[in-house]
Amino acid sequence: MSLPLHGHELFRSTNLDEIRTHMSGVLCPHEVGIRDRDVVLDAQMNSLHLGDIGLNYVHYGASVWVDPGCTKDFIALQIPMSGLSKIRCGTEEIESTPDVMLVSRQDEPLRMELSAGAQLLVTRMSWPFLVDTLSALLGVSAPWPLRFELGMNVRAEPQQAWFQLLVQCYRRASQPTWIPSRRLWGPHFKEQLALGLLRAQPNNYSEILAASPLPASHRVLRQAMAVLDGSPEYSHTECSLARKLAVSARSLDAAFRSYLHTSLPGHLFHVRLRRAFVDLLEAQPGQVTVDQVARRWGFTPEGFRRCYQREFGESPEETLHR
Repeated sequence: MSLPLHGHELFRSTNLDEIRTHMSGVLCPHEVGIRDRDVVLDAQMNSLHLGDIGLNYVHYGASVWVDPGCTKDFIALQIPMSGLSKIRCGTEEIESTPDVMLVSRQDEPLRMELSAGAQLLVTRMSWPFLVDTLSALLGVSAPWPLRFELGMNVRAEPQQAWFQLLVQCYRRASQPTWIPSRRLWGPHFKEQLALGLLRAQPNNYSEILAASPLPASHRVLRQAMAVLDGSPEYSHTECSLARKLAVSARSLDAAFRSYLHTSLPGHLFHVRLRRAFVDLLEAQPGQVTVDQVARRWGFTPEGFRRCYQREFGESPEETLHR
């Protein structure tokens, strides 16, 4: 069975200094040591950088302690696929298992002890990105520091649904058609990870985020639709459009759902699908292929054909050869 992020191997090493140097470059400067001096390290790190989010698979092959201190500009979302981690963040301690994920705090010193069999998924999420996403949800700058509960029970809802989305990232990251690698949908997908974390994991904004927002006005909705309909070639997201229109992302989402019975991404999906229809209708056979049009509008060729047939009652090839 292949390891997570296969095809994205950063290093494999038995040298402690080399391991520390490589991992510090991806995560943050930290200290690491072997808990049993008679054991030889056999560490590996697979890593994929996606801008504000980094996906990492790590194992050391021995019981170690790791001391990153304060991570400052990111939080670590860390869970062992096997083994366990004893983690201290600030004055709080948890035991992280395959059922409990660490959700660290960027301003509190972090230290952990990992069992020899610990195989870790370590997601690095930019703190400024997360706070900006929160502010977009609120429609104002976050008035007080965001603070999550330290441990996430990934077997309970709604945390489980969010965790499964994250797991799919690791499973599909080596596929060339994976969503975050696609220009038009990648920013939306990464934003969904941040939005989902804010909504799923208890934090000091949870009560506010759980309250039902008032929908934005019809005027704002028309403005939003004009932007999406007029420039679907841009990588719009819920938060980017809310900032542009000076409303909260929650109220904008509520407007789409209340007045149009769809979501903003759902509306944009159909706008792009219609643009693909026009491109195929106006193209001459031989000038362009169906796959090229699909990728131009952010679709995989396979998914595009299914959605296209359902939307227009004909295959994209039939449209192209009219």
